[in-house]
Amino acid sequence: MNNVSGHLSAQKNPRPPKFWLIAAAAAALLILLLVAAPLLVFFLSIVALVVALLAVAIGRLRWARIPNRRFAGGVAGGSLVLFVASAAVFGQGLPADTAEPPPVAGIAAPAAAQEPDLAGFVGQTCEADHLVMTQGSDSNYCDKDTSGALIWVDQANHDRAIAQAQEQAEKKAAQDKAATEAKAKAKKAEEQAAAKKVAEEKSAAEAKAKAKKAAERKAAAAKAERAAAAAEAKKEAQRQAEKKTAVKSTPRPSAYYANCTAVRAAGAAPIYSDDPGYSRKLDRDGDGVACE
Repeated sequence: MNNVSGHLSAQKNPRPPKFWLIAAAAAALLILLLVAAPLLVFFLSIVALVVALLAVAIGRLRWARIPNRRFAGGVAGGSLVLFVASAAVFGQGLPADTAEPPPVAGIAAPAAAQEPDLAGFVGQTCEADHLVMTQGSDSNYCDKDTSGALIWVDQANHDRAIAQAQEQAEKKAAQDKAATEAKAKAKKAEEQAAAKKVAEEKSAAEAKAKAKKAAERKAAAAKAERAAAAAEAKKEAQRQAEKKTAVKSTPRPSAYYANCTAVRAAGAAPIYSDDPGYSRKLDRDGDGVACE
């Protein structure tokens, strides 16, 4: 039994100084948060308390670094303490109740304790345009005046200013829309004019090209006709020259007829002056035709 007790006492090592430093820093941070942001500590303590109670019910939560129910119970207790402390600090920071105490019989309430009328604030400067001052069913609003300064205005002037601002916004939107539509219309007209000009130029270019092509075809046809006529004339001249050459170069056959009876017997009558066998004696009348 003594050995077991000695073994257990040997296992309980004292906490290292680093642990106490971390604990002191965490405590100081919690105190600072309680003073500076008690509402944040309030909500964080609620979250920690819920997580700790869930760990107590389950046994442990690995994602929350809670290994067992004992540790979860400690976290729940600390969270509860923080919850109470933050609630107390936050409650002290709330403004005190300014409600007037009920008047005592026979003693009139001092005039300074009466709530001032909203009309007394109209025209005075204010700090931000989101501020609203309400008293019963009436309200004052922090709006900009014509010079841009923030002042308190009543409900009627506030509504009038909103209506004017909305009217100006709608008017500006209408002007912007009209300007955009006019710009788009002008751009469309320019595009149409440019497209029409391009189409006209293209049509003129096509017509010019067509006329040029027709003129070229006509010139080519005339040139071909002249070439064909020249070639035909040349061929005709060659044929005539060849014919003359053939006539000159072809020797005439020789023939002799004793009289016209022989000519008729040979079937050559009548005989002309340039025919073979023509002779003057066969041509009695001397007209170049013998044996008529």
